[in-house]
Amino acid sequence: MLSDCNAAGHSQSLDQTDQLTALAREARLLEIGLESGGEAERQLATDLESALTTAMDAESPSELTQARTAIDLVLGRVLSQGMCLSAELADMEVKGVLGMARMPVLTAVLSAPR
Repeated sequence: MLSDCNAAGHSQSLDQTDQLTALAREARLLEIGLESGGEAERQLATDLESALTTAMDAESPSELTQARTAIDLVLGRVLSQGMCLSAELADMEVKGVLGMARMPVLTAVLSAPR
């Protein structure tokens, strides 16, 4: 689980970038949540979703590096806007063509500072 709320320092952001990238690589499904916010916050959530999806879909080292860079940029914006980000990977039962299956789901939620 990753939780970041007004963290200080870029080195901490890099650690969080690595953690979030690793969580995205393990996930098969993604859920993004936004607790309140205006247009800027919705755009930030959209950008976060795009960066995480890119990491989930990365097939080569260069694609993964690009995804990691995108995640780092979004995390920097999260911090600069004073937003909080929590992310958690959990197994969820999903009904598919072959019946029920357990899949790792990454849930990321952006919210105003607490």
